[in-house]
Amino acid sequence: MNKMNHMWMVALTFTAAASALLLVEPARAQTTEGGLEEIVVTAQRRDESASKVPISISAFTAGTIETNQIQDVGDYVAMAPNLSISQGATRSGNVSTSSHGLSIRGISNVGGNSSSYGFYIDDFNVTRATLNPQLVDIARIEVLRGPQGTFFGRNASAGVISLTTNKPNSQLGGDVALQYGRFEAFETSGTINVPVSEQFMLRASGKYAQGDGYAKNTNAVGGSNGYEHKYGRLAARILPTDRLTIDLAVTLNDEQQDDLGLISTGVYVPGAIGEFLCMVAYEDCPHADTANGLYPRNRRHYNHNNPLRVEDDYQLYTANITWQGERVAFTSVTGYVETDFHRNGELDMDSLDIVNEDFEDIQKSSISQEFRLQSAGEGRFHWIVGGIWAKDKHDEIESINFGSDPTTVGFFEVFPHFIIELSTLEREITSKALFAEGSWDVTDRLTLTAGARWSEDEIKARETKIEFESLLPAQRAKDSWDDVSPRFAANFAVSDDVNLYATVAKGWKSGGINMELSTPTDPFNKFDSETLWNYEIGIKSTLLDRRLRASLAAFLIDWKDVQVNASRLILDEEGDLVSVQGISNGAKARSQGLELEITALPVPQLQLGLNAGYLDTEWKDFAGAVTGFGEVDLTGKPLPKAPELTLSANAEYTVQFGSSWEGFLRAEFNHEDKLFYDVNGTAGTIILGTRFPFEIPAHDVWNFRVGASNERYRIVAYIENAFDDDYYTSTYDFGFTNGAGVVPSFRTFGVRFTANFGQH
Repeated sequence: MNKMNHMWMVALTFTAAASALLLVEPARAQTTEGGLEEIVVTAQRRDESASKVPISISAFTAGTIETNQIQDVGDYVAMAPNLSISQGATRSGNVSTSSHGLSIRGISNVGGNSSSYGFYIDDFNVTRATLNPQLVDIARIEVLRGPQGTFFGRNASAGVISLTTNKPNSQLGGDVALQYGRFEAFETSGTINVPVSEQFMLRASGKYAQGDGYAKNTNAVGGSNGYEHKYGRLAARILPTDRLTIDLAVTLNDEQQDDLGLISTGVYVPGAIGEFLCMVAYEDCPHADTANGLYPRNRRHYNHNNPLRVEDDYQLYTANITWQGERVAFTSVTGYVETDFHRNGELDMDSLDIVNEDFEDIQKSSISQEFRLQSAGEGRFHWIVGGIWAKDKHDEIESINFGSDPTTVGFFEVFPHFIIELSTLEREITSKALFAEGSWDVTDRLTLTAGARWSEDEIKARETKIEFESLLPAQRAKDSWDDVSPRFAANFAVSDDVNLYATVAKGWKSGGINMELSTPTDPFNKFDSETLWNYEIGIKSTLLDRRLRASLAAFLIDWKDVQVNASRLILDEEGDLVSVQGISNGAKARSQGLELEITALPVPQLQLGLNAGYLDTEWKDFAGAVTGFGEVDLTGKPLPKAPELTLSANAEYTVQFGSSWEGFLRAEFNHEDKLFYDVNGTAGTIILGTRFPFEIPAHDVWNFRVGASNERYRIVAYIENAFDDDYYTSTYDFGFTNGAGVVPSFRTFGVRFTANFGQH
């Protein structure tokens, strides 16, 4: 199908859906039993029906999480329109800048010190700790598309993923789950809720998972691809009075991963160290893994001579205090998270002992205090005011050295010392913000909303570095950036069941400091803030006695001063090898698209779901893009991580048997169009004239589940990527003598058993 026919098909599909939403007869005031459950969200910091909030939201309740067996950020991202994620080589996504690239409506972390999107757990920002929180004992996941600056502030220009945990309650009970699947993947998790008294309740949850990993090392001394994850959470709820609620929680997470399991492609990236090894040490570029073969012929086997170990853990402490009055409510959110990351071992990703990482240790911490005062009760005017103070710290030390392989002797003649890099980096970001928003019910059908947030980020940074036998000058820098981001929205109730809305919102990501060399003669520079404006209209409806729920949104995003990472190796005028890295900005981009979400219950036994997103993105002005391939004109090219079409569909059929059992059969389908992984990948397709492996291929994934449940037990057999679609979602361009590496996808299958006891 050519692109023009593709676009016509998408346009007709969304037009038909919009017409149906407007023309179908509204549901009666009295709803029948057995309809779709109402989804309540807190996107505007108060409990509201998702169908009445003027924001494009994908919400997943505890029931949806269980039904879809959602265990990972990639699982729910695949079910939300116009979201794309590049799965990392480790679960945490912190292994490198190549990992876990999330894109919302085509807006992603192309560069910068801050993230374009935020992850929140119980209103606390955990973006600097994890991009893939464990989904244990979760009450709700909300995916908010578009800028959420008024309430979420930093890390919210593209959107926000907000997780709400289950809170301790007055019922004694719990659950335990066991799961076993392909690649020796074993998992157990559980929850227990204990009401100590009417005013004090405890809730504990935990998870343990381990597996061999999908990849096999053919080198006897190079280590495996296994993993081990440990997670625990203890929460307490204290009710001193009927109006005061105190929620305290401690979360510990420990994730360990062996070798990344990258499968080499043999394709080199100009400006990466592998190219220089080939230029200096060899007459040509030998592939160390020719016995295993290169991807895609080889999907599972690698030959690494040195074990690699990645350890990533965090400790999270939160305290949420709410006082509920008759006319006003007060909320305090206090959070602290501390992250420790360690990596050492294999770095050249082949069987030659060329480059090893002695260690990379990163300690990060984030503390914040937020206060909110808002209206409560009924009335035509709802308001909220608040402020937040936060401080983030990042301390990093890394040591990389040449190995002892004799074939690199030619390289050592040019660079006689073993040290490739020994560096330390310290960064501190202090953030302050004030925000306010008000909603006025002008009539019983029309609501107008206006709000704004003032933000200020102050950054301090210090770096020392030895790189390729050269001691670079120690660098210190300090600067600050501020901004006012407004939001305007209007919501019109066509009926009790159909709502139209329009939203205009600004997104902002603060500027920062380049502590790396931005050019060989410029020690460091600063880059400006980036901004975007999101213009959106939409319709939401719940029809046919709550047996049909649908939403449709159209948006246009104008993105300016985009922060872009650039990195390459060059030989300077004296013949020294220099790493040229930095963040530039000034590029302009545009993203526009459509989003459709439908859930239907045609008969009580059958539930259907359809989510579709269409994106049209481009760099509007990016003539001098600095990439590993040199300066390239990317004007007119699509944005990275921006598939034109994302589609997910599901169907579940249930049948009653026996006195209390219910059986079910479920099918899920996910499609994502091809995309460019990053700016380097886009440039690679232009310069090298080949799309592999820089263009991520389109893929179709089918999942099937069959099982049975009653009030106490649930057993599910599953098969994911049932037809073993061969695809990858990220390209690691730091490859050495084997070129860039990818993380292939595989068919997985297994069984999961869950037992509940009591009411929890």
